[in-house]
Amino acid sequence: MQTVARGAWLRDPWLYTALALAPTAWLLPAPGVSMALWRLGLLALAEEVVFRGLLQEWLRGRTVFLRSWGPLTLANLVASACFAAAHLLAQPPLWAAAVFFPSLIFGWIWDRHGRILPCVLVHFSYNLCFFHRF
Repeated sequence: MQTVARGAWLRDPWLYTALALAPTAWLLPAPGVSMALWRLGLLALAEEVVFRGLLQEWLRGRTVFLRSWGPLTLANLVASACFAAAHLLAQPPLWAAAVFFPSLIFGWIWDRHGRILPCVLVHFSYNLCFFHRF
C-alpha cells in the first residue's frame, strides 16, 4: 500500500475515473428489485470492511499475495474472487460473477489509498446506478 497524505484520495483523478464508470451498471439488465438508499450504503460499508479492510489487508500481510500485475495485486484478485463467491448466496451465478470486475476496482482503490471511505463511496455509487435506473 502506498503511503499517502490523509485526504489525498480526494485529489486522485483515478478515483474520479472509477466513480465515472458507475453508470456502466446500466449496461446490465435491470435487477427487477429496488433497494433503499440506506441499505445500499450499509451493504457497501459492510462488504468493504470485510473484503478490503479485513480480507484483502490480511492477504497483503502475506508476501506471496503482494505479487502484482500492473495495478492489480494477487491479494486484490483473491479478495475479489471471494467477493464474487459470497454473492452466490443471494444471486444467480452469472450475476455473482459480474461483481468480480467492479470488485477489482474497489480493491485497487484499497491498494492505492488504504482507506475504507473511498472504497465505500465508489461501491455505493455502483450499487446506486445498478439498482436505481435514472
